[in-house]
Amino acid sequence: MVQRALCKITILGICIQLSACASFEPGLRYQDLMRPRQPTVMQVQEGLEISIEEFATAQKSQQAFDADIAPYGILPLLLKVINGGTQSYRLREHEINAFLGNQSLASISGEKAASQGANSEYAGKALGWTVATGPFFILLWPATIAGSASHTAAVNRRIEQHFESMRFNDSLLRPNQSAVGFLYFKLPAGVKRLDNLRVEVTPSEEQTAMRLSFSLALPALDLSSAVPSPASATTRDN
Repeated sequence: MVQRALCKITILGICIQLSACASFEPGLRYQDLMRPRQPTVMQVQEGLEISIEEFATAQKSQQAFDADIAPYGILPLLLKVINGGTQSYRLREHEINAFLGNQSLASISGEKAASQGANSEYAGKALGWTVATGPFFILLWPATIAGSASHTAAVNRRIEQHFESMRFNDSLLRPNQSAVGFLYFKLPAGVKRLDNLRVEVTPSEEQTAMRLSFSLALPALDLSSAVPSPASATTRDN
């Protein structure tokens, strides 16, 4: 009888715990990126329009990734290319480079950006989910820790898939075609403000291989929002 009651309490505790767990709910999906948006900066050459929209500031990062990822060293930029000209242009990811002043920023994959950025926030919440069981913590700790780990792993997989699905891919743009996606760059440690940030893009004309050169300078961006601690992160209502 006691064992059965303990089992019920354990199951109840796990259910309460998991029902309170944070979920990953970004406000943007890939299909939303194709809709008209207000870019941060834009240039047009030979009918080819290239625009960049910053998603490094906290509010915009939360919208796209359900986390403020710049404090974790990840710079997300949304690139959109519209071919309104008469020629076809090819644009590869390695032909897109970001610079902070004279310093080149390393490009990283969506999976790595998720692991270093958004996953860090959810990893910190795992402890809070376990402690949230309150007085049942000591009694239920093996099950609650397992439940938190399982839930966190599942959320992290969703995060990585989201980052990858939103990433810009190599594209061949024929007249009246467009391409869009996120670029992820690694920020220097401890950066609180992005001054003299620019993105250089060098697409090539498909038939002649002639290159166009775009240099898009972004306005200064304030990244001073603090990285949430695991304790404070648990208070976030998801």
